[in-house]
Amino acid sequence: MLFFGVENWAMFVDFILIAGMSLLFLLVVFLLKSNTGFSKKLLSIFFINSIFFLLYYYAYLHKSRSLGGIAVLLGSGTGFLLGPFLLFYIRSLIQPANKVIKQLLLHLTPFFVYWIAISLPVALSMVFGLFSAYHKQYVLVADYINLIENAYFLGYIWIAFQGVQTIRKAREQTYSFIESSNLTWISYLIIGLFGIVIIDSLFSVYELIFPRIPWNIGTLIAVALILLYCVLGYKGMFQSQILLPNFLLEEAVVVAPTTTSAQKEEVDATVKPVRQLDVFTATEIEGLKKKLHAILVTQKPHLNEALSLSQLAAELDITDKKLSELLNQHLHTNFYNFINDYRVKEVKEKLTEAGNEKYTLLSVAYDCGFQSKTSFNRVFKQKTGMSPSKYRQLHTPVAR
Repeated sequence: MLFFGVENWAMFVDFILIAGMSLLFLLVVFLLKSNTGFSKKLLSIFFINSIFFLLYYYAYLHKSRSLGGIAVLLGSGTGFLLGPFLLFYIRSLIQPANKVIKQLLLHLTPFFVYWIAISLPVALSMVFGLFSAYHKQYVLVADYINLIENAYFLGYIWIAFQGVQTIRKAREQTYSFIESSNLTWISYLIIGLFGIVIIDSLFSVYELIFPRIPWNIGTLIAVALILLYCVLGYKGMFQSQILLPNFLLEEAVVVAPTTTSAQKEEVDATVKPVRQLDVFTATEIEGLKKKLHAILVTQKPHLNEALSLSQLAAELDITDKKLSELLNQHLHTNFYNFINDYRVKEVKEKLTEAGNEKYTLLSVAYDCGFQSKTSFNRVFKQKTGMSPSKYRQLHTPVAR
C-alpha cells in the first residue's frame, strides 16, 4: 500500500479527528473557566457544535451508527447554527446580553426547523432504526440541502465581516490605541470559514455530478476546520468586550440577513446621524478647533497612552458625540488618527532635540503616548513615509 493509500489516509484522519476534538474540548473548558461573560459562552457553543461535527466524520470512519447518530443529533445543521452564532458573538462584544439573546433566538429559527425535520429523525434512524424510509429520502437530497445551508452560512459570514469592519471604524472614533482586541483574529476566522464553506459547496456540486469517492470527501473539510480553530480559536479566550459610547453603539449595529424590511428601516433611522454641531456658527466651530489645538499643545493629553474620546471631550467641555462630529465633519479625520498625528509630531520634536540621542527609539515612543513598538513603527511610517530609525538618522543634531 502506498503512503497516501486509503489505509494510511484513514489512520491520518483518525489521528487528526481525535486530536482536533480533544483540542476543541480544551478550548471550551478554558473559555468557560477564563470568563463567565456572555460572549465567551457564545464562542464556547460555537466550538461545542464543531466537536460533534468532527465526531460525525470519526463515526463514519469507524462505521459506528450510534456515534454517528449522536453526532447528527448535536452536530448537524452547522451552517444554520454557526452563522447566527458567529454574527451575534461579534454583536455581544459591543452590546449587553439582554439585547443579543432575543435576536439570536429569532435567527436560530431555521436551525430549529432543520433539527426537527432532519437531525432528529436521521439520528433516530441511525441509532434505533426508526424513520428508515425518511432517512433514505433525505440521503437523496442531502447535497442540495447542504448547498442551501452553505448559502445561508455565507450570508451570515458576509454580514459578520461587515460588522467587524464597522466595529473597527467605531473604535477609531473612540480610542487612541486600538491594537489590543483589534479583532484581527476574528477577521482571519471569518475569511477561513468563508474559504471552507466555498470548498465544501464545491464538493457537494462534485458529488451531484460525479460518482461518490470511496472515502468521505468531507473529511478534508473536517481537517481544515481543525487547523483553522486550533490556530485562531484560543485567541477567543483573550478577547475582551469592546466598550463604545452609546451613540457609536447605535451606529455599529450589525443587520443580519433575516432582518425584515421594517426592521432595516428602523435601524437605518437609528443610524442616520443627527449633527449636533449644525446649530453652531462657523465662528463657534473655529473657536472649538482652536481650543482643541490649544489643549493638545499646552496640556499634551495625547501623551496618555490610554487617552479616549470621552476623556478629551471632557477637557474640551463638550460631549463625546460633539467632539466626534468635530473631528469627522470639520477636521476630516477620526480620533485615532488625530491623536496619533500629535504623537508623531511629539516624537519628531524629541528626535531633533540635542541631548536626546542617548534615548532609544522605543523609550521616546513610550514617552510620546505609544503603547507598543509595532504600532509606533507602523503609525510613524504611515505619517512620515519613513521608519523612525531613518528619520532619526536624517535629523539627529550634529554635535559641535
